[in-house]
Amino acid sequence: MNADLIISLAPIGSVVEWSDGTPRPPENHVATLYHWMRNNGAGLLVRKCGETGPDHPGVAPFFMLRCEDDLRTFSVGLTYHFRIASRPKLGSVRIFERNDPAARMLHLADDRDAARAWLAGNTAFSDAFTVEVTADELAADHVEGRTAA
Repeated sequence: MNADLIISLAPIGSVVEWSDGTPRPPENHVATLYHWMRNNGAGLLVRKCGETGPDHPGVAPFFMLRCEDDLRTFSVGLTYHFRIASRPKLGSVRIFERNDPAARMLHLADDRDAARAWLAGNTAFSDAFTVEVTADELAADHVEGRTAA
């Protein structure tokens, strides 16, 4: 699947894998393996921006993945192959930096109690906004033919 489909189909909080299609080199080829690992991996989908227009002049659609302690941004038109490895589970809670459709997800908590605990321990995010993963959202994925492909 291409980047457009990730922006359209993958809910925030999904684990997305990307690949350049090349096979993994042997472990003893350190430099080649490092390059391969930059072009192949997985991360948590924390932000999507698929809009253009007057509010986003000159901004191409993109999405952002959190990969360990790193943020990776992928824009439409890249030659990578993407796959939704998993979607957020029912009842999990997304914590965003603010109430804005283009806001970055800071944390994916297992449930409301875990979200409250995370917020209590991260008081720097005073504008944080939570969104629970609902059955309606998961059902829409199924009805609209969205699959973890």
